[in-house]
Parts: sequence; C-alpha cells; structure tokens
Amino acid sequence: MNCGEKENLTHFSIKNNGLKCETCAKLDKSVIKISDATLYAIKYIIMAPAKKLFSFSVPSESVEELRLIAKVYLEEKLEKTYRFDKFV
Repeated sequence: MNCGEKENLTHFSIKNNGLKCETCAKLDKSVIKISDATLYAIKYIIMAPAKKLFSFSVPSESVEELRLIAKVYLEEKLEKTYRFDKFV
C-alpha cells in the first residue's frame, strides 16, 4: 500500500483498504496482523472466479482472522455495527 512492497505483506490496513509490509504497518494504527495462510486466502478471494470462490479451505486460525478483518472493515466503512454470527 505505501512502499510498493509485493512480498512480506504481513498486515491488512483497514484505513488504506489493503495489505502492508511490516515497516509500513508501523505507521498505520488501523492494521491487523495476518498469517501467511490468511494472506493467501485474501489473494484467492480477490482473484478467483466466482464459481471457484468457495472451493478452497483455510485453517481455523485464518477463518478467525478473516472474520475479524471483515467485521472491523465493514463496521469502519459502513459506520454501523453488525452481528456477524448471523452471516458466518
């Protein structure tokens, strides 16, 4: 998001709507640290054709990270609190 780094992306920025490296993440208080599996899941979700969107699995740790990112991101962008237990 900031420096153009394409490798070693370890954080998701709510404010900047994307991934950041460790160095750039230090300057952004809205980041959530993510695992490699979550990074790959985010990339897959963005790039996969709609037909294949639900044809992959991720570790439970990544599911929780994705759930947290979705919750915080939607609440921030839509300025409303949602009950995510109804969605997932």
